[in-house]
Amino acid sequence: MAHAGLNDRDMVNLFDFFGGTETLTKRLFTLADLHVKPNLQVLVNDQDEHGYMVRNAERILQRIKMRAPEYKEIETVWTFDRLGKLVKSEYWDTRGFKALEQWHDATGAVTAEQAFNPAGKVYYQTFHTKDPQGKVVNSLYRILNWNGTDYSFNGEQSMMRFFLDELNKRTGENNVFVVDRTFELAWSVLNMKTRAFKMMHLHSNHLNDPEQVMTATLNYNYEYAIKNLDQWQGIAAPTPQQRADVIERWGSKVPVFELPVGIVSDDVLNAPHVPWQRRTPGKIIMVARLSPEKQQDKVIAAFEQVHKAVPAARLEFWGYANGKEGDRLNKIVADKQLGDLVTFHDYTLDVGKVYDDAQINVLASRAEGFSLALLEAQSHGVPTVSYDAKYGPQGIIADGRDGYLVKLDDVDAFAAAITKLLKDDQLMQQFSEHAYDDAQRFSEDAVWEKWCVVQNAVADFVTTDKHIQEAAQ
Repeated sequence: MAHAGLNDRDMVNLFDFFGGTETLTKRLFTLADLHVKPNLQVLVNDQDEHGYMVRNAERILQRIKMRAPEYKEIETVWTFDRLGKLVKSEYWDTRGFKALEQWHDATGAVTAEQAFNPAGKVYYQTFHTKDPQGKVVNSLYRILNWNGTDYSFNGEQSMMRFFLDELNKRTGENNVFVVDRTFELAWSVLNMKTRAFKMMHLHSNHLNDPEQVMTATLNYNYEYAIKNLDQWQGIAAPTPQQRADVIERWGSKVPVFELPVGIVSDDVLNAPHVPWQRRTPGKIIMVARLSPEKQQDKVIAAFEQVHKAVPAARLEFWGYANGKEGDRLNKIVADKQLGDLVTFHDYTLDVGKVYDDAQINVLASRAEGFSLALLEAQSHGVPTVSYDAKYGPQGIIADGRDGYLVKLDDVDAFAAAITKLLKDDQLMQQFSEHAYDDAQRFSEDAVWEKWCVVQNAVADFVTTDKHIQEAAQ
């Protein structure tokens, strides 16, 4: 939050709201604050050099995890029974108080949990009921002593609806709710009992086959939301192409706004352009988590061709791995004997440095709602070669000007486009300058102008509400 220039009053979540901790001064909660009984031993954890364990003469009672990177504050305490099985987990808020307590059954699954405010009072509880086969069949959620009343909810969505209504009422209703996780939140928002401006955000493809605009089945993440389209006051599409596709299929009775997912800060836009000679010759990068839908395997296959044509070419992947995808991709590289040419790097907090050292950025995803990585690369003057996938690549890359869009899953065309650029240094530099220029489309001012259209729609919505109230009076 500090990095984004936000303070406590700019953010809210359900637990801070009901726990009364929206603004709270941080304090340390150290090992000494646990007040371990003097007849027990506190030793360095045999499974974690930065943690501790509490034991008596017979066994380990608890394991204690300290918060990285300083390892001075308590983060988690796990308590075990006589058989060494986990029975309770306790979690400390980063601001220095015990915030959550979970109880576990014999299998280790959570059966009940409760949240505490800094005074140690319980304000939230959850209870999970299982069938004879061990499957959770019911979850009861409770908010305690909210304005003097206890509330129970049969499911998380109902509790979330209650939270949104209470939040909306706090400032007199008519607030704006932008829902960017519709699978989890659409029901809660659309079933609110208070009046609000509700906008569905399409952060990925809304269709399972975006090429079949009029007939494709709905992406399950948006199915409920789109089937209840008339209950929204607006739809946010990250690119003009997706906005056009939504309007083509469902019309514009519900306003569809083009709202880019990201912006390029003025600092980046106004920064000096990286001298081309400072970039590493032949360096190709892909910035994305390692995941099957990102299709890094196709990038590796294309690179194999590129390297034969341009021996100086090198490929770097930046991003964490989902599941075992990292292992699979490393094996592909090893099998192709490309280990000296292809490297994998983890998540980085200084991605700008990665872009500033590269000559070409690549993306091989089957689909992208927007792709911040494309925008980041463009703003750092890196030409991109990408599959012509809906919707991000089409909305960000100007084909033949600041990068190339090639046919989806055409590895040969992908390799040819990369090779063409690497063999023409002047063309790469030209594309680089165009990339810098084209990033201006996503400046803070340019994106804010698009949000002003939403602002006007909200103003009309509020005015309508006032007319309704006046008529009722």
